[in-house]
Amino acid sequence: MAAPKTYTVVEADFYDQQEGLTVGAQVEAVPAGTANQLLVTQIVGKDFPLDEPYAVFSRQLAAV
Repeated sequence: MAAPKTYTVVEADFYDQQEGLTVGAQVEAVPAGTANQLLVTQIVGKDFPLDEPYAVFSRQLAAV
């Protein structure tokens, strides 16, 4: 698995927000098996880790 990179969330729907992904939040993510998706592995600054990686479309994140 590739090393995670830091991104800023630029788009988040209701379900993403339920997972803690809000617009403006910084996250760490790695490439997913599909070219247009990333797997969020950590929300930067949160006290709790994600239970498992969360898949988002690459357009939802902007590289920092």
